[in-house]
Amino acid sequence: ENISSFFAESDIYITNNLAAKTGFRLEHSSTVDKTNIAPRLSLAYKLTKQAQVSLAYGIFYQDPERRYLPSPNALSFMKATHYIAQFMKTSAVRSFRTEIFYKKYNDLVKTGFVNGRDGIAINNNGFGDAKGIEFFWRDKKTIKNVDYWISYSYLDTKRDFLNFPYATRPNFAAKHTASLVI
Repeated sequence: ENISSFFAESDIYITNNLAAKTGFRLEHSSTVDKTNIAPRLSLAYKLTKQAQVSLAYGIFYQDPERRYLPSPNALSFMKATHYIAQFMKTSAVRSFRTEIFYKKYNDLVKTGFVNGRDGIAINNNGFGDAKGIEFFWRDKKTIKNVDYWISYSYLDTKRDFLNFPYATRPNFAAKHTASLVI
């Protein structure tokens, strides 16, 4: 596999409180013998000295996994389009972040039977989505000499890929994830 790529990104300060980051990635994959262009854009607005809100958009591509290659059928990149909104407030001793997101998946690899063998990549007709919310809280002040953080994620995702007969939640995607670190 040879991937040739070019990446460009620019920070643009629109006002003292509003900034944009724009960029793109151009890449060619020898595995699928295709080229893609993936734009990325984020906007951040500073609410106060310690708080900001931001929006982000981006397209990301990925080659099919090696175990599905070579394939008797021509495969292409798998594609994910991300939309993210975030609020963050930080100080030297406390941090809070919450994020909502939506991700749309297209061109996922579908597998099936080919010449009596199962698990062979047959096309890129798979699809899916993921949406959720995340919270993160870190505190170094409330309890003397203790630094702790709490995080929680909720994920609602369904995908029709691999040998799935329809869109369903994959077993690797936990609906609820929480952690406490001290």
